[in-house]
Amino acid sequence: MTRILFVCGSQRKDSYNTHLLQYLAQAMNPGLDVDFLEPAQVRLPLFDQDLEAEPQWLAHTAELHARVDACDALVVASPEYNAQMTPYLKNLVDWISRLPHLDPRWSNPFMDRPVLLCSASTGGSGGAFAVLQKRALFSYLGATVLGPSVCVPYAQQHWTDLGYFFPSELEKSAMEALDRLQRLAQIFYQQRSHGTPAHR
Repeated sequence: MTRILFVCGSQRKDSYNTHLLQYLAQAMNPGLDVDFLEPAQVRLPLFDQDLEAEPQWLAHTAELHARVDACDALVVASPEYNAQMTPYLKNLVDWISRLPHLDPRWSNPFMDRPVLLCSASTGGSGGAFAVLQKRALFSYLGATVLGPSVCVPYAQQHWTDLGYFFPSELEKSAMEALDRLQRLAQIFYQQRSHGTPAHR
């Protein structure tokens, strides 16, 4: 079954970006497997090469690596801190991406995987500046980063107790980006199922 991994770059309990991921997950086509990587499941210190070979961190990072490696696409939503991506998200990616350098039995789990970049922000940019950074990061790691992204400016104005309610144009563009991601994820899944390891 095609699996989509949803990753939030915010550690805040009631994050607008967590809500954005939930909004997108609910719009997914039936039959797709949805996996949420919760911040509470990460628990990593600031990346330090003096720590990466320690058994506890190596084992935990391997678990996170497996979550990425088991998916066929990622949806990454993160707020914008001073026009930058969050340190938490960068740190998570740094830890996971280091495993292939420690042991060749681990592959680069980001290689060729489709990635949809998203951001919900209380400011007017909608997190667009941080999306540029995320695009550079995941492209550097070999991911297939979708051209369209989902940016929600003034997120607090669209959030209610019943969920997000977006203007029609924003909703339309978000659904188009999500549909494209799902198509690419299914292609990636089919390649893996036929023994062509597109992710290596």
